[in-house]
Amino acid sequence: MVPSIRPNARSTLKGRRETLWLASAAFMVLCTVACGYRFQGDAKLPAGAQTLWVDVFENRTNVAGLEAIVTNGMVFEFTKRSRIILVSDASPADLVMRGVIRSVELKTVASRNKDAAGARRVTLTLDVRLVQPSGKVVWSANGLSDSEVYVVSNDKIFNEEKTQVALGIVASRIAEKIFNRFTDDF
Repeated sequence: MVPSIRPNARSTLKGRRETLWLASAAFMVLCTVACGYRFQGDAKLPAGAQTLWVDVFENRTNVAGLEAIVTNGMVFEFTKRSRIILVSDASPADLVMRGVIRSVELKTVASRNKDAAGARRVTLTLDVRLVQPSGKVVWSANGLSDSEVYVVSNDKIFNEEKTQVALGIVASRIAEKIFNRFTDDF
């Protein structure tokens, strides 16, 4: 009679775990590729431009200081997420970003009682364009908008602060939308 060779039970269990792990990893990679997920590319300016200056947005609303909130949001987004060189003056820039804040709309979306708002929605709409030093517009987007809902109270100062915070959030989201358009290779 020939003795049977039985593999070590530990090595069999270890082999099964490794196989299961590799199969799981391969499945996740396949699912990720199949769903169309991809890593975000670098933002690229049109016309081979390397430098950008963000001009202070023109504020056509009655909200004081909104131009600074929107412009700072734009600068922050491009600074944190790209290698595009932002310059501090228009003269050395290959492109200038100019924008117009067209409107800010406040609407009550919930009431606490018959005469008092409980929540408001602020909606910001703006236009933006990239202009070469010659004045030629190389890219533009009109009517970009976003909104944010916030809770209000009987305190007018508190409500003003909440409105300013909501406008900052909305400006940030619009800046992110604009930046994402640059990563789509136009």
